[in-house]
Amino acid sequence: MSTNPLTVVVAGAGLTGLVASHQLRRSLGPGARIVVVDPDDRVGGKLRTVDTQEGPIEVGAEAYLGFRKDATDFFESLGLGDELVTPSGLPSTIFAAGEVRSMPRTTVMGVPASSEGLQGLLSDDTCARIDAEGDPEHTAPLHWVHGDDVNLGQLVESRLGREVVDHLVSPLLGGVYSCLADDLGLRATVPQLAETLDAMTAVGEPVSLTAAAQRVLDQRAAANEARLASGAVSAPIFRTFRNGYRRLYDTLVEQAGPELELGVGVDKIADAADVPGTGVKDVTLSDGRVLRADAVVLAAPAPVTGALLADVCPDASEIIGGVDLASSAVVAMRFDTDEGLPEYSGILVAADAGLDAKAFTFSSRKWPHLGERGGAVVRGSFGRFGDESLVKLSDDELTAAARADLKSLTGFDAEPAEVVVQRWWGGIPRYGVGHGDLMRFADAALGEVPRIAAAGAWHRGPGVPACLSDAKAAAAKVVADLA
Repeated sequence: MSTNPLTVVVAGAGLTGLVASHQLRRSLGPGARIVVVDPDDRVGGKLRTVDTQEGPIEVGAEAYLGFRKDATDFFESLGLGDELVTPSGLPSTIFAAGEVRSMPRTTVMGVPASSEGLQGLLSDDTCARIDAEGDPEHTAPLHWVHGDDVNLGQLVESRLGREVVDHLVSPLLGGVYSCLADDLGLRATVPQLAETLDAMTAVGEPVSLTAAAQRVLDQRAAANEARLASGAVSAPIFRTFRNGYRRLYDTLVEQAGPELELGVGVDKIADAADVPGTGVKDVTLSDGRVLRADAVVLAAPAPVTGALLADVCPDASEIIGGVDLASSAVVAMRFDTDEGLPEYSGILVAADAGLDAKAFTFSSRKWPHLGERGGAVVRGSFGRFGDESLVKLSDDELTAAARADLKSLTGFDAEPAEVVVQRWWGGIPRYGVGHGDLMRFADAALGEVPRIAAAGAWHRGPGVPACLSDAKAAAAKVVADLA
């Protein structure tokens, strides 16, 4: 190692930054100085647990993909295995064409393999169009170029019709990306479908969207059968923490032992002028202090990361800084009663439904540990890319909109005992057409710059497991550079 003790600055105290700090501590040992800087006055980033009179609830990310074994293994390695809980198994629903209906099981993120189970959710004409899409006598094969990327909404509309986009694809993706399907690229958001289209093209098969969706569903079914045959227990789709994500980020801080510089940002990163060619960086903070860093990990939002790379890696700076962001808001309501709240886990709302909310999660129905408290916890979600009008409403206005839509959808009209409104300004990156290629170009540029790495939800995908993986990779990169 070049100096002793080493100093590594981590810009960002969200999940990505804290996991990177934890990995750096494990690799560099107790003697290293790890400084975590964040303009917010708390750690956790887009994970936020708040206390109510009946216990903690989430107003940021609520769960993680439970089938991601790497994430579960990591949490267990932190000593948090006993904290992990699974959902109740109650079904989810979707509101479209004026009715709340069961969530269809024969789609790949809303892209259907057939019209089975979609009657009523879609018109008869659209159902017929879906079933004809894979029949070359009725519909010409899809022209697909191996490795290409396309606008997801435009692709689905051109093959299956607008109803499929608005009633299925946009609702299913909206909760993850805070975007309509028309704002997203296929390859970054439904990669299994893009890879299957590639495979069909590679062997000269006639290509159709429904046939590709069916193949993905068949592959999933076969993989599940293989797991059952081997005696393996199927992992739940989602998991969360009994006492909130606070247990996770507090544990990461405790075990990593970083110096926390909260309420202060990073203004600039530059190569240290007095030791040129070493990779040592001078990190200027927003309060004027300058930290001498042997390495830097950027775990900040895309625009911030892009700006901080301007002097040390201009090519990556331009690409990362150009990632668009979507804003959203969560209205979390605790009720003293759950009488009249439907017995399902939540509702997704079709893009053309005419409501303000894009989804409701009935958290106390979905998570038994919340239901055991009595009463009800309901989360309403608002906001999509390109339209911040709802997010800009006052707390009272957003709460009124949430209650009105909840009543319209379910008839549930109790007075909330507690309400927490959380806005996430620019909280979700938009994964547009070609996003993956752009990130690979940025990675290549950053790979040429020693002792600096960048990671975050804008990079390889949203969600807790993706951020964990990205944080570990960033930490490993700078550790290797320091060796």
